[in-house]
Amino acid sequence: MPIDPNEPRYCYCRQVSYGEMVACDDDNCEIEWFHLGCVDLKAPPKGQWFCRECSHKHKKRRDHH
Repeated sequence: MPIDPNEPRYCYCRQVSYGEMVACDDDNCEIEWFHLGCVDLKAPPKGQWFCRECSHKHKKRRDHH
């Protein structure tokens, strides 16, 4: 099936949605959805999960308190 050029792109790889994906739990995440393989996960994590950019932002925020 050809990929629709208007289909949204996700993840670090900037590809369309496919397979199992995980959502970043940061409401302000610019990417939001990630392919499990691209973030080195075998299965969706239990509980909250943050992409590397958002977890870095959260860590910096926590270090300032």
